[in-house]
Order: sequence, then C-alpha cells, then structure tokens
Amino acid sequence: SPFRTAELAIEVQIERLRVQEISRARDVALQRLSESYLSILQKNETIEQIQKEIESNGGSTEHISRSAQLVVEIERLKAHIATLETAHRDLALTLGQLRTLPPSDPPPCYEANVKKAGKITIYHAKTDENAVAEGGTTTHVTEDFEVNALLALYIPLVTDNSSESLNARNSLLLSIPLPENPPDCTLTAIVIPPPFTFQEFLSSLPAVRILPEYKILHSSTTYCCPDREEHGFMYVPMFKCTTNSRIATAHQWRANDALDRITKATECFFNKDGVWYYAGLYKELLLDELSLKEWEQLAPETTSMIVKETIAGRKNSSPQNTYETTQLYAAGALKVKCVGLQCIGFSQEIYNAVLEHSIRFSENKWKTFGVTTPDNLGTVVPSNRQAASTTQTKSGSTTPTSLDTPGTASLTCSQTSTVAKQHKALPMQTYINNLPMAAGNINPYPRPHSGQVQVRVNGLASMGLGLSGSTWSGFPTREGNLGVLAPRNDVTECDEGNGGK
Repeated sequence: SPFRTAELAIEVQIERLRVQEISRARDVALQRLSESYLSILQKNETIEQIQKEIESNGGSTEHISRSAQLVVEIERLKAHIATLETAHRDLALTLGQLRTLPPSDPPPCYEANVKKAGKITIYHAKTDENAVAEGGTTTHVTEDFEVNALLALYIPLVTDNSSESLNARNSLLLSIPLPENPPDCTLTAIVIPPPFTFQEFLSSLPAVRILPEYKILHSSTTYCCPDREEHGFMYVPMFKCTTNSRIATAHQWRANDALDRITKATECFFNKDGVWYYAGLYKELLLDELSLKEWEQLAPETTSMIVKETIAGRKNSSPQNTYETTQLYAAGALKVKCVGLQCIGFSQEIYNAVLEHSIRFSENKWKTFGVTTPDNLGTVVPSNRQAASTTQTKSGSTTPTSLDTPGTASLTCSQTSTVAKQHKALPMQTYINNLPMAAGNINPYPRPHSGQVQVRVNGLASMGLGLSGSTWSGFPTREGNLGVLAPRNDVTECDEGNGGK
C-alpha cells in the first residue's frame, strides 16, 4: 500500500540519521580518547624530566626552593592525570553503550514517525514564529542551532545515582544561552482573592487576546537550574489513563499527547505554595526518562502530583486507583519523562497587564457579587460568576428571577417591605424555589410546615421577599447567614409605618 511504502521510506531515513548520529558520536569519542592519550603521554614525560632534574640537583642547597615548586607541580599534574583517566573511562563506557544500541526501534505510528524525523533534522538556525505573542510586542527568540547541537551531544547517564543525573541535566541547562530579555530578578506575585481560581482570573483578563495558550508549572514537579534559574525542567508522565466517552466503566492507557507538541513556545505561569507568578515564554526540550532509583528518591508531593496528572482523565477515580497507579510507577511499568524548559523571552506587556488586573481584581472583589442596596431596590447588579436573570415590567424596572448572592448586604424591614410590594403577586414558596440550590443557599428541606423553613436570610432579602405583615425572624449561624425563619409572637410587624423596626 502507499502508506506502507511511505512508512518504509521514513524508517529508512530515520535509520540513516541514527547511523549518522552514532558515527558522529563515535568520532567525537575517539577524538577525545586520542587527545587524552596524548595529554597523558606529555604529562608523563614532563614528570620523568622533573624527577631526573630533582635527582641530579637534589644534593645542592641552591635548588631547594626550586625543588619545592617542582613537588607542588608534580602533585598538581598527578591530580590532572587522575581527572583525565576518569574522563577516559567515562568515554570508553559511553562508546561501549553506543556500540550495543539496537539498530532501530519499531515506530508506533505514521504521525509519530513524521514528528520524530522533524525533530532529528532540526540542525539549522531558525526563528520560532509561535514565539511572537498575538496582539502584543514581538518577543525575541534565540537561535535553535546551539540548543539542537547540545541536545544531539547530550547522552543520558546510565547510573543509579540520582545526583549524577541531576548534575548532568543542570550542566546541559547551564550551557543553553539566555534570551536578550530575560525575566526580572524579582517577580511580583499575582494576588487572586478567594474563592476565584487562576483560570477564572485569566478568563476575566481584559488583555486575554494576547494569551491564546498558556501552561501552568507547579513547584512540586518543576525545578530550576541552580546556576541559571531562567532555565529548568519538569516531570511529565509518559502515559495517561482516560475513560471511554461512551462506556463509563471502560478505561484505557494512552501515550501522553503533550510530549508530541512540545516544539511550540508557550507563555508559562508558576505556582508555588499557592502564590502565582508570570514566568515568561518557554520552549520545552525532551531530555531523558527517570530511573526507578530517581522515582524512589522523589519527594512525596512530587510523586502525588505526577500520579494525579496521570489519572486526571479517568472518571470516578478512587484512592484504590491512586494506589495502583503509584505501584505501577514503583514497578517501572509507567515511566516519567524529564522535559527541559528553555526561557526564550519575557513579555513585559503580559507581565504588567496581569499585575494591573490583579490589583483591580482584588479591589473590586466584592463588586463581583450581586449586591442589592437601598438605592437600587428591585434591580440587581449581575456578577461575573453568575449573571442575574431579570424580567422587564411595564413600569420599566427589572425584576430578578434567580441570583446567587453570597455576601449580599442585609436590608432593613422597611426596605424589604418596599421590595415585597414590587413582588407581592409571588408567593413565598416561589421565592424559595427560585433560590439556586447549587450555591448552598437552601439545605434539602421538607415541605414547609408550621411556618418553618431553613434558608439564607440575606438571599431572601435580595430576592425581594418582604417581611411586612408577617412575624418571621432570622437566626444567623456560624455556617454563614443560614438560619431558621420561624413565627414569633413577640415581634412587632414590619411595615413602612413603624420605621422598619
């Protein structure tokens, strides 16, 4: 078939590229071995010459100071020779591993082959067009030639020592150049008042048009390079568990699609201890996989976050599923990929826009709720969380039909009487049924009997339920404005004539 022919052609191309890469690595290793060998020979000749000079001039007192200097030089050269021998052994081990590599791995699918071939052939300088923020200023992107060359020469260490693997990753990140506009040394935190989430905050951002896509980095799975904090790496699960959309009890494991879309630069936000920061524009780089030893040495919050991300697409997950997934990671059945984070820019426009919106968002957090005041009785200010549904009357005023109003200002009896006259055609049960159950305003309650029903007192006030002509009173509780409206015989009737007592 034509598809099989295309697949075979791509496999042949990949195999050729793999052979070329192995040949280049072998040539580099041999060159380093020859250089090390020549250097060791030169150092040995120097040491022998120095030792002969010491033996020939050892009895004379005029060469005592010179002999002391030679001894120091010999010790320094011996230490240097030991370092070269260690490098020689490492290169020999690396060369042996390259020789034992399998000829090729079977490609999982046609699309994956195309993406892998595209990643291997990127060895020229280019500018990422995706790094230009839409609607904002142009962010400078460093050339990819040096980064691709470093990734081609990067060989993961086969060791059980997690510190050595960590040092190898940090060395690679340290060699990546910085952009011309790196992030500020001191970043201002983004303050988001409760109960809003970060996604709700960004959705209300006026400049949301310049943030078509963004990524959230968590402190538990993201680490910065100690010597160059602009770059870092994060842990990403290689497989994810999802639930069939048609059968709720059918679950399946799939490769993480996010690992195939890492070439696009994305604006990133960092979350540390519940505080949000704008990190900048980052490009992801595929590094190596975590070994079982590294997984065992990860912090509990890190493994918990990785497991949570792995089964995030699974519906009706239970603690048993979390435990089983953790055991799969501990046994090596599931793998974690280490993805490098290269900072390629920092948008001051996005940074300033988010901070300014954070300040306005904090100042106006009470205005985001629908607040009924004496000046606008009969009208409701809709909130961002849930817009008020209103009905237009003949007189031109708006009548609210349903509204979630946590934190609504309390009204006096005379004010509620005025509201009651505007809605006197509606019975009490209609107002109660119109209050949203999802907001927690009304607990599951039986049909009202003996004049008792548990409701949110201020919610009824904002709905326009007047207390005129009745003997109801509310008792607030610690749970927050929840109480019992019960008939009382010792309460004066509330109407406009008694001053709203």
